[in-house]
Amino acid sequence: MESKMSVAVNEKGQAVITYSMPLSDYCSQRARTLRAMVQVVSGAKGTDESAALVKPLMELIRMHVDELEPLFKSLDQRAYEKGFEDGRDVGFPKGKNQIEYTKAPVAETAVIRTAR
Repeated sequence: MESKMSVAVNEKGQAVITYSMPLSDYCSQRARTLRAMVQVVSGAKGTDESAALVKPLMELIRMHVDELEPLFKSLDQRAYEKGFEDGRDVGFPKGKNQIEYTKAPVAETAVIRTAR
């Protein structure tokens, strides 16, 4: 999937630019930006200018981390599900007869209750 950009005009007559890209690409770009900000903060010298720069950068880093955390969890979940699907496809190749598991009709099931 590739990146797409679209431009629309809202009801106030303002241009609205939407940029869409795959989640993994977006997370990679944000992670690179985060790494660069951390390097700037870690390389800051003890001057007053550096101290003035560090505080806003730390706030920006916190915002990036808060944004990226659920996105990385989503990527992790997707990778887990894809791995499960790939494993299932290897175990049961498409085109061969697959075993289908179905629930038994309600009338044929037994209910077991513990004695009180």
